[in-house]
Amino acid sequence: MIVKQHALRVSGALKRDIDGVRRVLVARTDGLAFHDDGPERDHESAAAIVATVLGIAQRAASAGALGEFVQTTVKGTDGNLVVYGIGSTHILAVVADPSVNLVLLDRLALRLVGELAGAESGAVPAARARS
Repeated sequence: MIVKQHALRVSGALKRDIDGVRRVLVARTDGLAFHDDGPERDHESAAAIVATVLGIAQRAASAGALGEFVQTTVKGTDGNLVVYGIGSTHILAVVADPSVNLVLLDRLALRLVGELAGAESGAVPAARARS
């Protein structure tokens, strides 16, 4: 099960290791916020938006015979929104500056998503199993 500590660790790692990360949101796929380090006034609307983006991206991947959904990026002139599915019940969304290194962001985020998916399913992440 994903708990608040998991989301806080993911948020901290992304902001610490990737220059330009402005906001990290972990939400449920039903559009409810789980963790959001953005402005308090819009946690629920942001969660609903990223759940919608995830749903559309998953549908597009399926309709286009692209295989299992991994991530989608929305690029704007003032920034990027990158959305990842975490198992079947959660979402990781990252808002970043337009100049963010999306390759590095993707590498770190996918590793963290794998750890969160393991927590969701009750599996112990490999990094912790060895320690």
